[in-house]
Amino acid sequence: MKFTLIGTLFSILAAGVFATPNPISGSDTIVVRDPSIWYNSASKKYFVFATGGKIGIWTSTALTGPWTNVGTVLSSCSTVNNPGNCELWAPDVNFIDGLYTLYYAASSLGSQDSAIGVATSPSMEPGSWTDLGEVISSQSGDVFNAIDPNIILDPVGLQLSFGSFWNGIFQVGLWPGVNNQASATPGTHLAGNSGRPSEGGFVYKPQSQNFYYLFFSDGITPLAGSSRPPAGQEYKVLVGRGAAGQGPFFDQNGNDLTLALSPPTGTLVLGSHDNVYAPGGQSIFADPVSRRDVMVYHYVKLSDPVGGPSYLGINYLDFSSGWPVVVA
Repeated sequence: MKFTLIGTLFSILAAGVFATPNPISGSDTIVVRDPSIWYNSASKKYFVFATGGKIGIWTSTALTGPWTNVGTVLSSCSTVNNPGNCELWAPDVNFIDGLYTLYYAASSLGSQDSAIGVATSPSMEPGSWTDLGEVISSQSGDVFNAIDPNIILDPVGLQLSFGSFWNGIFQVGLWPGVNNQASATPGTHLAGNSGRPSEGGFVYKPQSQNFYYLFFSDGITPLAGSSRPPAGQEYKVLVGRGAAGQGPFFDQNGNDLTLALSPPTGTLVLGSHDNVYAPGGQSIFADPVSRRDVMVYHYVKLSDPVGGPSYLGINYLDFSSGWPVVVA
């Protein structure tokens, strides 16, 4: 009996230690998809950008909120010549050459007639953004889809990652400016293949590591009128790592993320747990306030009906093991 009690106690403690933390408080009423986050040290505000319309903007003085919807990035439709230029997707924000720089996608559901554009701002505030227009595009029959942009400045220069389904996630260089394509599409193949539901690639190098990490979303987000997929096939955040920002990227099993394997490649960072269902659409940044690595994402509440709204999730990441772990 004594050993049984000790074993039970150890199991409870272990479950508590290794349980995935829920999103930090303050954001579970903010409805977003594909959020991206940055901090303005001058105004001392966090900015979250999200899919929809002309790219919605939420601000807060703390990661724990309260978050306020303050407007949109663009006041009118994008100058990108694409049918989706008034309903923009998947923003990605960074600070490049003294300006806040936001990439976005213009497309429609299931279409390859897509384009990625870019806008710049001195402050990230509504009304301050200048639309620079198209950077790259795709059309039906290409091996890639020009959506879900992500920018990283590495020792080689500016690298733009993109892609969803089709043959996966790719990357091209930009030079001399943030809207100048320097290498031909599709570019370097980073992850995914053969229609695998992988998208939202995000390359990130934490200050504590020599590795670059490719985060990506994989799986299915059930839409209204559908049913949830078998457990494990829903949206989730996976990762691989590599020695350079252009890859190749490998999971913890040593598999290149571009390989078609079963089970699929990629190491799990964040999956469904508790009332958090189908998390994904992630972005990561180094928070200068907490001095921690922060991941934002969207998720559906399991308690909501299938196809319900998706909410803003925020968590800290720990890279001390060499792999990103969601921590409190």
